[in-house]
Amino acid sequence: MRLINVVESDAWEQFHASQPCTQFLQSWTWGEFRLSQGGTVIRFALENEDGRWQVAIQLEYRRRRFGLGYWFAPRGPVFAVDLPREKRREIMMRLCEEMLQQKVLRERTLFWRMEPVSELNAPEGLVPLRFCRTRALDPSSTIVLDLSPSPEELLAHMHEKTRYNIRLAERKGVRIRIGTTPKDVEVFLNLMDETASRDRFVQHTRDYLTETYAFLHDRGMAQIRLADWEGKILSANMEVLTGDTVTYLYGASSSHNRNVMAPFILHWSAIQEAKHRGFHLYDFWGSNPHSQAMPGYKPSWEGITRFKRGWGGYEVNFVGTWDLPMDTVVYHLIFFRDFFRR
Repeated sequence: MRLINVVESDAWEQFHASQPCTQFLQSWTWGEFRLSQGGTVIRFALENEDGRWQVAIQLEYRRRRFGLGYWFAPRGPVFAVDLPREKRREIMMRLCEEMLQQKVLRERTLFWRMEPVSELNAPEGLVPLRFCRTRALDPSSTIVLDLSPSPEELLAHMHEKTRYNIRLAERKGVRIRIGTTPKDVEVFLNLMDETASRDRFVQHTRDYLTETYAFLHDRGMAQIRLADWEGKILSANMEVLTGDTVTYLYGASSSHNRNVMAPFILHWSAIQEAKHRGFHLYDFWGSNPHSQAMPGYKPSWEGITRFKRGWGGYEVNFVGTWDLPMDTVVYHLIFFRDFFRR
């Protein structure tokens, strides 16, 4: 096997488009977006003797103090679809061995951070021993809806309260449309601010959200969906479209007229459109795992997890976020100091 530095998009996008539940954070376009933000991005693939890729990884360099930083592979590496599960540990170890030979990945680097796209099943069997589990930067659990059933079957598999709220919003006359103007983007951003303030969470800056949408939208990968009731926008989502998957990346809702249930018909519209356009999966992008004892469980996510489970999808638990320290002593010293600063 040999490690290749991937510098052309065609083979990369073909590999990722073949993935079930395609991860947009490992797409070529997302890497180009991070480059547009002033970052450094590098892509590698490990190929076998026949030239077939066994695993691919897109990393971005994140700077920290004193000229140091770390390489991060959000939702990566990604394994070949035909690679047997029992072979993944071997391939993961070989990938790391080959990457350690790359000078660019060691210089001024504190650690590598990875989120292997492999479902949770004794993660220590996949991740080499030198890796350390860390707090997830991207959701390690999510709810995914299979879009292959008919609309009637999709409705039948939902929680009865979810079906009721969809029909209630329909009776109330909520109308759905896709945002097409800068004003629509501004409405979305205002709702995001309102939602963050109401629900007390920290969101990305308006500039970052605007730039994310603009870059992905211009390349056919993002759209904003709006729910209008009597001339007022009550709910808005940003969706990312890649491979076989539509991902519900951001969602916001007004604090007014919540009895209209606009978010329910908004998602139902997105699900129906995704199915009509030939996508296979609708990813709700983040939920609590089924057990409070599992890594990544957040009490603050209980409400949103109930909402997402109501759509009848299935739970996916990835192995989570792991660090490979370049110097174990320095790595633990850094995180020891950070712990006592909290």
